[in-house]
Amino acid sequence: MREVLSLVIGLGGVALLATGIYHLLDIGTCGTGGPHVIARECPQGSGIWGPLLPVGLVLWFIGLFVSKEGLIKPGAGQIVWSALFAGGGFALLYLVLTQPDLGPGSELGAYIMAAVFLPLGLGIWIPALLKLRRKQDGTAEPQTTDAAVAGDHTAWTKQLHQLRSDGGLTRAEFDRLKGDPAGFADRLDLIQQLADLKAAGLLSAEEFAAKKHTVILGDS
Repeated sequence: MREVLSLVIGLGGVALLATGIYHLLDIGTCGTGGPHVIARECPQGSGIWGPLLPVGLVLWFIGLFVSKEGLIKPGAGQIVWSALFAGGGFALLYLVLTQPDLGPGSELGAYIMAAVFLPLGLGIWIPALLKLRRKQDGTAEPQTTDAAVAGDHTAWTKQLHQLRSDGGLTRAEFDRLKGDPAGFADRLDLIQQLADLKAAGLLSAEEFAAKKHTVILGDS
């Protein structure tokens, strides 16, 4: 309910601001009354457009305040913000490009306002887009990680069975290692190295058994 109220009030304020700015740019620079000579009199009834600006700005601020998430997270608040700045910036550019007969000084003013409004209106969505990108990257990572873990486990199991087949592990040692793959993942490589040394004649059967026992116990 708060988000809907935020949109109604905030966008209503934006509409008043847009109406006022449009008519003031259409009128251009002018003056009314005073002791000085006026180069260009303001058209009749043009005074009503000026007050629309502060009224619309107040409503816009209220719309931002009512929003549940404000400007912190994507929601009504950020939509209201972008409607004023991004929407206003694009509207000003469109006005200048399609109406070359704007009032005196209006074209430069519109370009300046558009240059300020557009970055403010679009920039607020950058954190949300970056967060979405990081989230998408994060959901893709576990698939690769799971595949890698599955591949590592398959290689580890194959190495374990090969050591058993080569006589490098007794049945009891094989069952103990197989029952705790995570706990003995690193030690299996050490046992393989010891088995290679034994096969090369650098370790006796007694030395191999003693060192293997130490590795399995985790004392290496």
